[in-house]
Amino acid sequence: MPGLQTSGQQWQAFASYYGQISVPVESDDWYSTVGRSDYWQTTEFANVTLDVTPRLSVEAGTVHFHSKFETQVLTGYGYAPPTAILAPGSSSKWNSKLGLSYKVLNDLLVYAIASQGFRDGGVNSGIPAPCVKNGVPSRFLPDTVTNYEIGWKSSLFAKQLIWNGALYYMPWKNLQSFLYDPAICAATSFNANIGDARVYGAESNIKYQATEHWSVALSASYNDSRVQTDIFYNPNFQLAPGERLPYVPYFNWSANARYEAPLRDDFKGYVQFDIAHKGDMWNDLLTNGSNGLPRVLQPGYSTMNLRLGLNQTASRWMGEFYITNLANKNAVIYTNQGNFDLRQTRNEPRVFGLRLSYRWGKGVKGE
Repeated sequence: MPGLQTSGQQWQAFASYYGQISVPVESDDWYSTVGRSDYWQTTEFANVTLDVTPRLSVEAGTVHFHSKFETQVLTGYGYAPPTAILAPGSSSKWNSKLGLSYKVLNDLLVYAIASQGFRDGGVNSGIPAPCVKNGVPSRFLPDTVTNYEIGWKSSLFAKQLIWNGALYYMPWKNLQSFLYDPAICAATSFNANIGDARVYGAESNIKYQATEHWSVALSASYNDSRVQTDIFYNPNFQLAPGERLPYVPYFNWSANARYEAPLRDDFKGYVQFDIAHKGDMWNDLLTNGSNGLPRVLQPGYSTMNLRLGLNQTASRWMGEFYITNLANKNAVIYTNQGNFDLRQTRNEPRVFGLRLSYRWGKGVKGE
């Protein structure tokens, strides 16, 4: 940190916060770190699909993950000697799935599936000793999700209407979370397994080709995601079972309408309007915030876009004029409280643009 001041009221407040008892060895040597991480993974898998009858199919599969990882860090402050840390670890997991699908009609298929997912663990390297004493784990374990899902896929009215949907339930074990809490570790953030959670919800999408020129589409989803248990057991970070998981809105939906018609020769013109909505969502698990700042409920918002274009039937030329964020909505898309303050990221403002493209080679008609 070139130009770091080591005297005066501001320096004293800064030094006091970090427990500084003397000035750094050099005026520009406040903190340094050198690290290396190695990761190795092997995977073996098998999958089979069996058509029991012309209408009934069975699918089964399994996959095995095995990983080894190691992090070496040499880190320290100017007022303390560097500390070398070696943090190795490994994980191993079998994931499997089993599914059934049945064609009720030629244009209607229903299915049921149970499948497992796995996210690897890791190590918290370079964590200061006081943080370890306060409960920062040296490593965090893999978390696993099992998905139980039933759904349907359909194509109706001579394929003018496509309607798909699903209902699902997902128990989530050993949920990993990226935490920052100065009461536990003022120096840095860390990963930890905080507890078990569960997710249940539904999703559906519909596309309707009303005429040769008009088409409309709609998709929507509902998710109820909540933590169920507290396995972190830290007095400074206590979870309340039943709290919503952060950054998971209840409702999301989107829709679009498109009109496309021939103009002359092999060129077509089109106009498309689309809208997307994201529901409100919390930025934190804790009702009192994880770093002394209040938990924030990010409001739901909707954004709209408009496109007018000209394309060639053979997909060589395409020109498009577009307006994104048509209503110039000012929405909060991310709230960050991991830097001793509250920072909110906003979405992109209204943008006017022009896009031109040309495809070389053969067109889609095989010219």
